[in-house]
Amino acid sequence: MSKILAITNQKGGVGKTTSTANIGAGLARTGKRVILVDLDPQTNLTKGLGIVAAEKNVYGALLGEYELEVYPLQKNLALVAGSPALSGFDKAKGDEVDREFLLKELLEPLRKQSDYILLDCPPGLGLVTLNAYACAQVLYIPLEAQMYGVDGLEKVLNLVKRMQRRLNPELTIGGLFFTRYNKHKILHRETTETLRGQYPDLVLEGVIRESVALGEAPHFGKDIFTYASHSAGATDYAALVTELLTR
Repeated sequence: MSKILAITNQKGGVGKTTSTANIGAGLARTGKRVILVDLDPQTNLTKGLGIVAAEKNVYGALLGEYELEVYPLQKNLALVAGSPALSGFDKAKGDEVDREFLLKELLEPLRKQSDYILLDCPPGLGLVTLNAYACAQVLYIPLEAQMYGVDGLEKVLNLVKRMQRRLNPELTIGGLFFTRYNKHKILHRETTETLRGQYPDLVLEGVIRESVALGEAPHFGKDIFTYASHSAGATDYAALVTELLTR
């Protein structure tokens, strides 16, 4: 039975999609069977991994219009495509009984086919995010090492506490990690040190450095390992995956 990981932050632009793609690809490179699920209406995960016109996506499957489709990407790595229509999920399913568990029920058959399912969560708190938290075992939170980059952290931590009490007692936070990190910037170093002091058990050792290749890879429909295997981004995500596997 696979483990479901949610990559999440209530703030946008902190590297959730980049991290979902590259943690997933990194896990696949270790021999783990991985399925990525694009839950962000921007569908950047889907487009960034080369799926341009998916006939079936997670939104249609959640609405029961068709069976869930999994698109193979490479050895051990596959994707459930996203849809811009996910922005209307609250309106479509907001009045339904057990609406927070629709994603959990949908993904249940995939758990026997994979070792890990990674959820790329949208920013903000809506029904899609609640569904992700209701079915995940572990959350990982990417952060930028600056004041505005950590604004969403407390919201996530408070939401996890409520979810543990009400919907998913198995939910835990696997860790926080820094993206777009530059050790030469004083603000980045100070923010990192401060959060390590505040959350010593949550802040992971691995950081993702600023890397041109990480920004370029999605434009070619590739993960960082396929696009630039010797880049700083590939090195950092490989180290992060190793750390995740040992926690």
